[in-house]
Amino acid sequence: MFEFETFKGAMACFSQVGYIGQNNCIFYATTFLTGGGFVGGMEQAQNGRAWAGYLVNVNENGFGILPLDRTQHKLRVLMEDLTPRYDEFTYIPYQQLVEVKIKRAGLNSAIKHVIIKLANAPQYDLQVLTREKKLAYQEPNFANFCSFYGKK
Repeated sequence: MFEFETFKGAMACFSQVGYIGQNNCIFYATTFLTGGGFVGGMEQAQNGRAWAGYLVNVNENGFGILPLDRTQHKLRVLMEDLTPRYDEFTYIPYQQLVEVKIKRAGLNSAIKHVIIKLANAPQYDLQVLTREKKLAYQEPNFANFCSFYGKK
């Protein structure tokens, strides 16, 4: 079992950084590599966003983004090998949001590209698998996020 496997565990992660609201919509995302592999990875690294994954909590306060780092460096990134980086937590108040877009990533409708554009900061390009077998809260929470910010 890993820290954010259950909704209760994910809430405990956000509790560590003091980011719990009344209505928490938490989902797991990875970096969306724009420009392809190496170039996209370098772009994300320059923005300080080259993490293996993210826990995103959208609530009445704004967006809370908690980066997830690898505990083991294997060829394949496994969710159970990720651990929250509490020292790298980012809070984005609604006043800093310029736009939130949700697009289908390629031909697969189960993968979404989430673009979070900010005023005075590089945007977040995230990839979200709408159903994560290991995270029971992923599908309903991401569906709620999509119903508010765009078409599913």
